[in-house]
Parts: sequence; C-alpha cells; structure tokens
Amino acid sequence: MKNFKNINSIEELKNQYRALIKANHPDNGGKVEKMQEINAEFDALYAIWKDRTEQAGGKVEETAAQTRRRFYTQNGWEGSRYDGRLTLKEIAAIVRAYVKEKYPTCKFSVRTKYASMCQELLVDIKEFPAQMYKTGAELMASGPIDYCSDEISNAHRKMRANKYFDADSWTDEEFCQAYDAAIAESKFCAIKSDYFAAVLDDVNAFVNSYNYDDCDGMIDYFDVNFYFFGVHFNECKQVEKTARVADKMPKTPAPQDQPAKEEPAQIEEAYTITADTDTRDNSPLWVVKLKKYVDRATFDTIRAEFKKIGGYYSRFKGGFIFREDPTGKINIAA
Repeated sequence: MKNFKNINSIEELKNQYRALIKANHPDNGGKVEKMQEINAEFDALYAIWKDRTEQAGGKVEETAAQTRRRFYTQNGWEGSRYDGRLTLKEIAAIVRAYVKEKYPTCKFSVRTKYASMCQELLVDIKEFPAQMYKTGAELMASGPIDYCSDEISNAHRKMRANKYFDADSWTDEEFCQAYDAAIAESKFCAIKSDYFAAVLDDVNAFVNSYNYDDCDGMIDYFDVNFYFFGVHFNECKQVEKTARVADKMPKTPAPQDQPAKEEPAQIEEAYTITADTDTRDNSPLWVVKLKKYVDRATFDTIRAEFKKIGGYYSRFKGGFIFREDPTGKINIAA
C-alpha cells in the first residue's frame, strides 16, 4: 500500500488512518484525490485485518465505513456520547436533566421538532441569573481595546451594518459610548459576558456530543442524527434567583420556662476558604463559599459584611472573591 506502512493489527490500521486524515482531509487543506486514495486503501486493509482478527478468535462488529466516520473531527463525526439507539426524545430528556442539575438558577426550554425526513432539537435559555452582556466600561477595563479580536471586530461590523457607528476614526471612549447606545436598543451587537458565554458553550458542547455530522455543504449532502443550531438566547432575560434554604425542617420551639439560646455557628463550620487563581492574569485570589443555602436576607447581610473586608460575590466561582487571604478577618456566622 502507498499510504499505510508496517500494519500489524487492526488497531494500528485505525491509528495510522487517523493520522493520515488529520494531515490530508480537505477540511484541513488536503486534496480530495489524496483522501479518496487513502479511503480506498483503508477499506481494502480493513477487510483483510477484520478477517485476520476474527480468525484469531477476536470480534470486529464495525464495518470500514462505520469506523471511518469516527475519525473526521476531534471527536469523530460521531459525538463522544453518540448512541444510535437513543431517540431524540430520550436525548432531549438527558439534556433537560443536565441543564437542570448543572445550572439550577437558569431557566431552559428543551423541545423536539419533527419534519419530513429530519428532526431538530430546540434549546432556548429563558432566564439567566447574572449579567449577560459586557458593557462599554468592561471592554476598556483590561486596557486599550483590541479591535482585531474576534469579539470586538464582530461587534464593530454589526454596529456599522446597523448604522449604530460610522466613524472613520475614534477613541476607545467614543467606540464604547456607541456600543452602549447600540446594545441599549438591540442585543444583536452585544458581546456576551464570560459567564454567559461559558454556559452557552458548555450546553452546546453537551448537546453536540450526542449527535453525529456527516454533511457536505458543497454538494448539498446532509446526514445528521438531529439538527441543532445552538442554544437560542435572543429572548433571554436577566432574572436574579433567590437562594433556597437547604434545611426546611421546622425548628423545635424552646420550652416556655427556658429562653431560647442563639449560638452563632463556628466560622470554620459555615464557610470554606480555598486558594485559587485569576484566569485573566494568573494572580492569586481566595474563594469563600457558604456550606449551605441561606435565605436572601441573610445572604445580603453576609455580602455587605464581606464587602467591608474587600470581598465581592462571583456567580462564576459560586462564592466570594478576595484578593488577599481573608482567614482571620471573617467574624460573622451563617
């Protein structure tokens, strides 16, 4: 064979095929003719090594075509969780359970849609508990704006196309003023906050892991388990969620002849303090987390006290952020 060398097992054949795909597939800049040649050799060798494996007492259930489909992208044409036995309704139920457990303060809608010869999974995020889009001030917070970055250049292009900004030269302040005015009218030009973007990316990746994609837009050939065009967020609203109280058991009333004693919980029992790192600049920080849910009034009191000693709440971290070790400074109980 021209492209495969020193094959000693069906697994070695698959490994060499994967390497050849990465180097020669047209999606990666290779030539169609070369890819056709590699596929033809792989199919011939696969039949040989399938027979040898089964003669030696092994078992090979996949065909060459089924095996080839796994290697065209990072996870293969099949997602890492793809299972052909799952129906779309079963996948939808899995996605509902995932977003409900991982993002309990968000509100999602997961629906299925069927048409002739195709089916689609529709995922909408309806409510988000934190800021969804960056403001102009946040764009300038880390220094001069990089207009070549994807998020800024895309926002700039959309602002121009929709007549929100048509200056030929400008300062960062002027651009951010125009940006704030544009997103006040329409979120089409808005740049998603890091937290919002991370949630959408995670849910998109989870859904896609159950799909497979064997499409070629150049020849109008489409073959997928289901169509999915990403989480829809255009109608999402920011809605702060009230923290739930973990322990809902009624308190036993104190005897009338003995006044109830209120003893604050020990600090080490109410909080955890963990050293962490700021992902933006690798600077050290500390995260203080409550060990159990509290009601909103108690949470607001804790947040106010933590603010006095330099802490602020991060929904992304799920706790209070401090730039200096707060050990010994926290003197309130939850």
